[in-house]
Amino acid sequence: MFAYVVTALSLAAPPEAPTHEASNPLFKSLLEDGFAVSAKDKVKLPKPTLPDGLDATKQKAAINALISENYKFDQFTENTNVAPQLLKIRDIKAGEPKLPPRGVDAWFVVHGDLKSLEDDKFLDRMMNSGRGAGQAKQLNGLDLMKRKIVIADAKKESIGHTEFDFLEKVRLRATARVMWTRTADSVVVAGEIDPRFADDDDFPNEWQSIDKGAGVKLGPKTPWVGAAFYIKITKLAEPAGALFCEQHIVFVEPEGWFDGANLLRSKLPIAVQINVRNMRKEWTKAAGK
Repeated sequence: MFAYVVTALSLAAPPEAPTHEASNPLFKSLLEDGFAVSAKDKVKLPKPTLPDGLDATKQKAAINALISENYKFDQFTENTNVAPQLLKIRDIKAGEPKLPPRGVDAWFVVHGDLKSLEDDKFLDRMMNSGRGAGQAKQLNGLDLMKRKIVIADAKKESIGHTEFDFLEKVRLRATARVMWTRTADSVVVAGEIDPRFADDDDFPNEWQSIDKGAGVKLGPKTPWVGAAFYIKITKLAEPAGALFCEQHIVFVEPEGWFDGANLLRSKLPIAVQINVRNMRKEWTKAAGK
């Protein structure tokens, strides 16, 4: 999902808003209405662990409540590339039996300056470190005009298409609508796979199985309901220079993705750890300018 985040952040920085909910309708909708995982079911994304406006004491209390069973506060917020991250994978009781939704929530700390997100070169490095193999394209005005899609505020909204391999088992192609906003305390990027591209000729929402037994063999193209996510990066009062990152995702996992194998819990933690460490390296480079 990080490719979608970078697509959004590559836009001109919008002005500060009083609250994310007030100026980011997609973020508000995902929290209050939810993401459609089937024709009849919507799933709400979790509210942020760290809302804006907390002082140092309340921030620390909220983080300790989250990590108390696994880590100490000083360990979790340490300024090192190998500081821990917390990952939770949830089964969600909704949707269709053969198209069950899953939830993935991740929390970690990086050290840097939120203003780094306004640097195009930094964002490009972040995209390459976070996405891994794959490709991404931000749809231009002609692409959108062809589909009669109008973006209300190009300073904080974008539509991008990405293609990548998920856990080496599934090739995903999907088009996401993303919106980003900033306040004095934080940055939020919210996104969801755009259903208007479900059967699009150029930018479809679809998946194929990957068989690497004798070379790479792809299965048939199959429509994908998609996913919704948001990432919130919040400045911590203590320790100085620390940024609390939380990402919450709900996605539909078709039965054919892993043929019943529980690969999310076995492979995803390692993939997340690699991505987090790569992201921390880029924040460290940015701070060293």
